[in-house]
Amino acid sequence: MTNKYSLIRSVKVRAFVAFVSFVFAGCSSVSSIEKEGKKLPFFGSMEVQRFTLPNGLKLLVLEDSSSPTFAYQTWYRVGSRDEEPKYTGLAHLFEHLMFKGTKNLPEGQLDRILEQAGAEGENAFTSRDYTVYVQELPKDKLDLIAKLESDRMVNLVVNDDSFKTEREVVQNERRMRNENSPDGLMYQEIFGLAFTKHSYRWPVIGYEEDLARMSSKEPREFYESHYAPNHATIVVVGDVKASEVLKTVMKYYGDLKAKNLPEKIVPMEPEQTSPRHKTLKLNTQVQKLMVAYPVPAVVHEDIPALEVMRSVLTSGKSSRLSKALVESGIMTSIDTYDLDDRDPSILTFVGNLQRGKKATQAESVMLAEIEKFKKAPISQSELERAKNSLQAQFYDGLSSPSEKANFLGHYETVSDSFRTGVNIFTKIGAVTATQIQAAAKKYLNPNSRSVVMGVQK
Repeated sequence: MTNKYSLIRSVKVRAFVAFVSFVFAGCSSVSSIEKEGKKLPFFGSMEVQRFTLPNGLKLLVLEDSSSPTFAYQTWYRVGSRDEEPKYTGLAHLFEHLMFKGTKNLPEGQLDRILEQAGAEGENAFTSRDYTVYVQELPKDKLDLIAKLESDRMVNLVVNDDSFKTEREVVQNERRMRNENSPDGLMYQEIFGLAFTKHSYRWPVIGYEEDLARMSSKEPREFYESHYAPNHATIVVVGDVKASEVLKTVMKYYGDLKAKNLPEKIVPMEPEQTSPRHKTLKLNTQVQKLMVAYPVPAVVHEDIPALEVMRSVLTSGKSSRLSKALVESGIMTSIDTYDLDDRDPSILTFVGNLQRGKKATQAESVMLAEIEKFKKAPISQSELERAKNSLQAQFYDGLSSPSEKANFLGHYETVSDSFRTGVNIFTKIGAVTATQIQAAAKKYLNPNSRSVVMGVQK
């Protein structure tokens, strides 16, 4: 659960920005395209090239000849945060519908064509902040995937039959992952407890009653309101040439029209002034515990210190909470969720208890250890160990074209620039023990704490 994009030391980024004009066969006119290049040390000598087309479509390209394939990912800046309260789960449901037919491609043909083309890892996922469609293909299939993805960006057909079929699939998924899953219920409840106004309060998969009240009308309106070139970023990583990628993307996306898409106004979460607590009765043999604290958005200057802080607390057997809770025999595991949301979110400590142990005991030990942690700076050895752990996690998560594309697409979408991720990792290397203590005092506030316990029915 720890963030795999968690450390690069002494990253020095040199950038240049130029505005260039290109003439492409098949495009309606000469296009002015914004181009930017960055060499990032953790990608070796490879340069991330960033283009913005006249219709607002963003394109990131990383030439990586270490693999005979390339990753092609389409990131839309819409997730569950952008839903209306009575239609929760719509973004995720629509993700399913994107695999149905278009005006040009009958239902079922997309999967068949991609399978015949040798595509691997064809998938999609929805988060609070975005929806992503991913493929990894042989290097000679760039034209094919650009044609297919540009088609469903603007020509999707949503009819009553496909809607009802996919809604039932999602409802079954919800029952499996949330209603019948102790961990899924805990995760749903901690966000529902920590948030009272912001749309992060509901689960990405939505509530059953909201899914039930939808018709095919809502997905069609959602498509018109959120899917457009100026609401998307294409990320291509692998054995490709940036010039060819740009030419191909212009060929298939260049004439697509931008839409006037007003920014979603999401209610600000009011400051929490007293602790919140909830106990769930679950079908589980062991008790469970989640403890959450409000933290800022991914672009905030305190994120690097918070990343190192959570590593000190939960990463590895020598971490503070692992020694206090796991080594002592109270819990079997302790971890945290990623700090990478677009809006202010929560830092969540999550763990399972040993059989026969009580969540109340684990909560008392955890909170006492956190208060102790706030009172004195950590040692230099702890600091270095935490940074080394983050560095290892990061490099392990950037081995394949798809993983590199995930990194670039994620930060480009949640913050409008992949440089946010680079900046976080640069600053993590300079985080001090004093900064970690200050972050702990500032954010691990007992009055803003939310706790969910899971006990046996």
